[in-house]
Amino acid sequence: MAGLFNNKQNTKLMTERGALEAKYNNSISNLLLVVGFSLVNIILLVTNADTYFLFSAFIPYFAVDYGMYFCGMYPEEYYYDVPDMVFEDKSLLVVTAAIAAVSLLVYLLCWYLAKKKKIGAVIFALIIFIIDTVVMLWLTGFSMDSIFDIVIHVWVISYLVIAIVTYFKMKKLPDEEAETVIEEAETAIEEAETEILSENSSDN
Repeated sequence: MAGLFNNKQNTKLMTERGALEAKYNNSISNLLLVVGFSLVNIILLVTNADTYFLFSAFIPYFAVDYGMYFCGMYPEEYYYDVPDMVFEDKSLLVVTAAIAAVSLLVYLLCWYLAKKKKIGAVIFALIIFIIDTVVMLWLTGFSMDSIFDIVIHVWVISYLVIAIVTYFKMKKLPDEEAETVIEEAETAIEEAETEILSENSSDN
């Protein structure tokens, strides 16, 4: 009976661990979405495509946009309000593009380390994405045009927080190795009990 109870308890632990693992992996997958959509948006920006996808980090996109604008990379109508504008050397765009690339690589590295259960990477990603959100709000403010970007930023921040909370819930569960040792010990005890009972039965 005790063995049956312990088996049920172990099954519950395994089910709980699996659910927490799935929740953690689902939460950190948002980092990969951020990298992917940010890269797509930057490519669309450089090719002057009038399309923008959500789930994008603001700072990498803004960095490339800034470089393109001040290097005169946009169509003439973008500069009608500033006819005497002196454009910067194309090296500025190289610098801003490098900033964007490094930013996205940092997010990608955070996701990779997070997959390996390095919680420090998730915490770091949360911090830099909060900074990204603050910079976005500071430069664009609250408007109907930016409301969806704000919602997505809050979404990503929420899921990174969920990933951190879920990680520490997993840490409170017994080690998988410890669970295996316990299961083996319980099996050995059950076998010993069965053997003793059968010996007693044969003696009687």
